[in-house]
Formats: sequence, C-alpha cells, structure tokens
Amino acid sequence: MELHDRRDVLDVRSAIVSNSSFDDVNMSNTRFHNVNLSVSTILRANLSNAKVEDVNLSNAHFTNVNMSNVKIENAEVAGMMINGISLGDLLKAYETAKTAGGN
Repeated sequence: MELHDRRDVLDVRSAIVSNSSFDDVNMSNTRFHNVNLSVSTILRANLSNAKVEDVNLSNAHFTNVNMSNVKIENAEVAGMMINGISLGDLLKAYETAKTAGGN
C-alpha cells in the first residue's frame, strides 16, 4: 500500500505493517495504542507536548535529543544512564547533598 501526497485520516487496527517507512509525514494529534515499535528507528521526530504512558523503553538509546522540561514520573530507572553517569548514582549524590545542606 502506498500513500503519497495525500491528506487522509487512517484508522489502522489489528494490522501488521512491520518494515514500513514514514518520511516527511505529519502525524500530529495521532494516537498510538498497543503498538509494537521494538527495534524501530525514530529520526528527526517532533514529540513536543506528547504524552507517553505505560511504555517499555528498556534498552532504548536516545542521542542528540532535546529533553528540556521533560517530566518522568513513576518510572523504573534501574541501569539508566545520562551522559555516561548512572541515574541511581546521580540521585544518591543529590540526596547526600540535600541532606548535607539541611534542605
């Protein structure tokens, strides 16, 4: 199936579209539910103001991303690294500094 230079609303359910390619596509205000994106590559994507909930990002790799004002809540962060530093170590250092500062 090919859609080129079209403006359509797609309602895709119970489909297998693995190995598909999307390039220069506006998918704003699109809902993804119960979707397998494992081993996918997402390049030059705008996810600003997106809500990501109940998602498995284990072993994902983020490079050259703008994460300003990102909020992470109720997340399993075991083994998570930020710029080569363990998030667990960063949180421990924060708590130690916070306790030492009396805050």
